[in-house]
Amino acid sequence: MFKYAVSMVFLTLTFAMLSVEYASGDSKPNLGRVMWSAFSCAAYAEMSGNIKEQERLFEVAFTTGRKFVDGVKNKTITEIEAKNAPIGVLMRMSGPSTDFVIGRIFEAATEDAFDKVVKEDSTGSPIFDPTKWADDELKVIRAKNKYQNANCALIQ
Repeated sequence: MFKYAVSMVFLTLTFAMLSVEYASGDSKPNLGRVMWSAFSCAAYAEMSGNIKEQERLFEVAFTTGRKFVDGVKNKTITEIEAKNAPIGVLMRMSGPSTDFVIGRIFEAATEDAFDKVVKEDSTGSPIFDPTKWADDELKVIRAKNKYQNANCALIQ
């Protein structure tokens, strides 16, 4: 009974702290996450043949990426927000210019998206045998599924 009571107190305090954190913070999305997601979704759209959507998502990613990279450089983005960006973004934050950094992030995000479509099975496990990677027809189907499951249409 004592363990149950301690657990309930712990859970109550945890939820209270999370409620305060979410209530006090603004609900703006993390720009680093938006950039990575939009680049990934642009790759899914391209692989599924939806070039118009690929162009739209690329533009969202590039514009958001500039805000994020410049904000980190100028310290207008907090260190906490910067650290909450995907590891693929954080590992590529150095370079001679903002566009160079965004290009590195674009390359990594699209490569990751391609691998998820072509080189992984439906459970997300890697396919090591290249003869079993997705062919062109299967790639389109998987890319459409990844696009839908990632809610890519919601990225604005």
